[in-house]
Amino acid sequence: METFFLACLGFGALFTLASLVLGSVHAGHIHIGHHDHGAGLFKDLPAVNFSSVLAAITWFGAAGYLLSQLGDLAMPAVVLGALIAGAIGWYLIARFLGVVLAGQTHMDPADYRLEGTVGQVTVRIPAGGTGEVVFSKVGLRRSEAARGLNGAAIPRGTEVVITQYADGFATVQPWSDYIEAHDHVAAMRRDQKGSSEA
Repeated sequence: METFFLACLGFGALFTLASLVLGSVHAGHIHIGHHDHGAGLFKDLPAVNFSSVLAAITWFGAAGYLLSQLGDLAMPAVVLGALIAGAIGWYLIARFLGVVLAGQTHMDPADYRLEGTVGQVTVRIPAGGTGEVVFSKVGLRRSEAARGLNGAAIPRGTEVVITQYADGFATVQPWSDYIEAHDHVAAMRRDQKGSSEA
């Protein structure tokens, strides 16, 4: 049995070293308790992961070998202690990976698209000139230089919609005008559809 423990220790240590050298600590994982709010400490841990499995094998082998050498423990007690150590090793690595993965964000370009974003003019936009618009995007408050659609003047405090963003400038239109224009287009399309069906 000592040989088995040493084999587990050697296998786990060798592959852990190889994974670190090759940079193959995988981020792929299966969560425990992802939908179970009562999972406690095990909520959102990466359960099946190459790194956490290697940690469990390594700790199991190391603890099993040490326990078999340190005293006159019966083999069932040695195996039980090794299993507990393996579980602790798995938990620590899984918890570490859970913290690391939780800090990763997957950016969706659509979340950062400014067209269609509602904001407010904070610096008056003169006719043909430039002012400033403030808006919230992905939970952050931002401001951009802004110009009125077709060079229109827009007073400070006006609620606007960003219709275009290019070269560091947002083209904006008052919210009321934007809605009115879209309603007009929608009405024209309905009329055209009714004419074609008739």
